[in-house]
Amino acid sequence: MLRRLPICMLLLISACSSQQQEQQIKVSVEPEPVELRLAEHWQLSYFDEQIFNSKVAVLEAGNKHNPPVILIHGLGQIGMKDWFSVIPTLEKNYHVIAIDLPGFGLSAAKGRFLSTNYAHVIAKISKQYSSEKAIIIGHSMGGAVALRYTELYAELVKQLILVDAAGLLEKSAFIKHIVAFEPGDDSSTFLQQQIEGLNEVSSSIIEATTKSTLITNFLQDNDYVWNWLVSDSSNMNAALSLVEEDFSQAVNQVAVPVNIIWGDKDNVAPLRTGKVLNKQMSHARLQVIKGAGHVPMKSHHADFMSALETALNEPITDKYSLPSTGENQGILTCQGENDKTYSGHYDAIVVKDCGRIRLINISTGGLLIKDSVVEIENLTFSSQSSSLTFDESVVTMTNADISGHNTMLINGSRLDMAGISIQATGDAVMVGNGSRISVSLSDINSPKYKGVVHGIFYLRNQPLIEQ
Repeated sequence: MLRRLPICMLLLISACSSQQQEQQIKVSVEPEPVELRLAEHWQLSYFDEQIFNSKVAVLEAGNKHNPPVILIHGLGQIGMKDWFSVIPTLEKNYHVIAIDLPGFGLSAAKGRFLSTNYAHVIAKISKQYSSEKAIIIGHSMGGAVALRYTELYAELVKQLILVDAAGLLEKSAFIKHIVAFEPGDDSSTFLQQQIEGLNEVSSSIIEATTKSTLITNFLQDNDYVWNWLVSDSSNMNAALSLVEEDFSQAVNQVAVPVNIIWGDKDNVAPLRTGKVLNKQMSHARLQVIKGAGHVPMKSHHADFMSALETALNEPITDKYSLPSTGENQGILTCQGENDKTYSGHYDAIVVKDCGRIRLINISTGGLLIKDSVVEIENLTFSSQSSSLTFDESVVTMTNADISGHNTMLINGSRLDMAGISIQATGDAVMVGNGSRISVSLSDINSPKYKGVVHGIFYLRNQPLIEQ
C-alpha cells in the first residue's frame, strides 16, 4: 500500500509551507496548551463548531464596539501567528478577530479542508463574535477561503482584502508557476534557452499529470481513502482540496469592494493572479509591493501596512480597464527574433519563428502567431473579419478583451489564458489540430455559450465550448 501523490501536488505543498519560517505548533485531535506570545490585552478563546466537530481557536484584540476585521491565515501550522505583526496597528481602530482554521495552529480537526467548509465555520464565528458586517482579510490559502466566504455570505461582509491569494488559477497554471525556473537578468542567451527548454518540459509533465482526474475524483468521492491518505497532514489536506476547487463563479459574482495586495516576487501565487482578479472582479483595486514575496506582511512590513491602510481607508473609485495603447503604428512583423517586447496599437501583428516575445499593452485587429513562444498581457482585439490565430505555438495570455465574429483559431498549440473576456457573434474559440488550452477565470458571450470558463481542455477539430 503506497501513499503516493502526484509530484506537482507535493511541490505545491512544499512551496506554500516553505514560506512559513517560524516553529510549527503541534496539535492533536484535542487542542493541547501551546505557549503563545500574546499581548496581555489579547483574548484567546475556543469556539465549538459543527462542520468538523472541533474547537476553533479565536483571538480577539481591540475594542469590541469597533468595526470587526476577520483575519484568515494560509498554509502552515503557525496559523494566525502570520498576522501577529499586523494586529497591533489594526486593533487601534478595529475589533480584530483572528482565527486558526480547523486543522491548523491551535485548532485540531480532521475532515475535508475545503474552502466551502471553512466558509461555513467562519460564518458561525462571525455571528458569534460580532453583530456587524466584517472586513475580511485573507492571505494565501486564506485568500481563497475569504473569497469563497464572501461569495456564500455576502450579507456578512463589508469589504474583502486578498493578500497573495493562492490556488485561484486553473491548477496546471498555478502549479507551473511554482516549479518554473527564473533566469537572472545577466544570464547568457544560451543559459536562458536551456532554462526555457527545462520549463517547457516541466510544463508538459504538469499538464499531463493534471489532465487525468481519475486519482483526484477517486479521492474526492471516498471519505475513507481521503482520511487514510491525508488526515494526518493538514497542509496536504488543504492543498489538495484547494487546487481542485473552481473559484470562477466567486470571482464573477462577488460585488463588495475588493482590495488586492500582492508581492511582485511571489513564487507561490503569481502576481498574474492579482492582475486577473483586478480586471475580472466588478469593484476591485490592485496594489503591488515591489520586491516582496509570498508573505509581504513579514518581508516588507512597512510597505504592506501602507497598502493595507489604503485598502481600509480609501474608497475604490474606478473600474479597472485595459491600458490605452496610443496611436496606430501600422503593421508589426516579428520574424526569427528572440527576447523582444512590443507595445502599442497596430493594424495587424505577425509573429513567426520567434522566441520569448512579449506583447504588452497591445491593441490590434489582426494577430497571427506561428511557430513561436509568446507572452501576451493586456490585449484588446476587435475584428469582424479576422481571428486571433495561434499555429504550432506556446502562448501565455493574461487579461484580454476580445470581440468579433469567429474570434480565435488554435492549431497544434499550447495556450494558457487567464482573465480573458470574449464577445463573439460566431465561434468564440475554434480548435483545429490537437491543442492543449488552460483557461482561468475567463468568460465567453457567444451564440453557443454564455458564462464563465475555467479548466483545462485537450481538443481537436471542435469549439472550445459547446452547449
